[in-house]
Amino acid sequence: MKKKKSMESYHHGNLREAVLEHSIVELEKKGAFALSLRDIAQDLSVSHTAPYKHFPKKIDLLAAIVSKGFFDLGLGMQRAWEYSSDPLKKLKKAGEEYILLLLSHPRRTELMFGGEIESQMSTLENKEELQENSKLAYMGMFKIVEEGQKSKLLNSDVSTETLMMMYWSLVHGFAVLNEFKWKSCKSDQEKSAFLKEMNDILDLLIEKTKA
Repeated sequence: MKKKKSMESYHHGNLREAVLEHSIVELEKKGAFALSLRDIAQDLSVSHTAPYKHFPKKIDLLAAIVSKGFFDLGLGMQRAWEYSSDPLKKLKKAGEEYILLLLSHPRRTELMFGGEIESQMSTLENKEELQENSKLAYMGMFKIVEEGQKSKLLNSDVSTETLMMMYWSLVHGFAVLNEFKWKSCKSDQEKSAFLKEMNDILDLLIEKTKA
């Protein structure tokens, strides 16, 4: 039987990361409403007050989860940027990264864009980190679209922000609408069929936004 982590594991300052990582997993199982710092402490075999040293309020924990989500999204946009010298291939890769990240963490994505965290921004302990990670994720996709417009490969009749938000909204919508379908894939064949559909949709979106 796997032994639970003990308090000794966290003497070197990694309790915050342990709480955050476990909370991200539990969020997908239970949802934000049922997520509990006391339960997390029990799962990690630490005192029920220990997590509060890093997350004074539950909203601070949720904000940290959201911040990590934007950080991961920013990494995905960076991978897309480095994927190819072709702006259109970069844009498709950005769509792939976004969709697959959302499908891996749907409840976290709901928090990222649901407005609850943003509405309480002024009260958060880690708002600067969250704002920075959010900005990096946003700008990661922005510069890909901007490059496509400057290269005259993407429609430049609208602003970069408008075109980017259209693309972002459509890939987000595809992922949200197909979350259950993705979870229902039982075989490699079913997963391959889903990924082919995703790629066909991304090709169609890019075709519609080309100059």
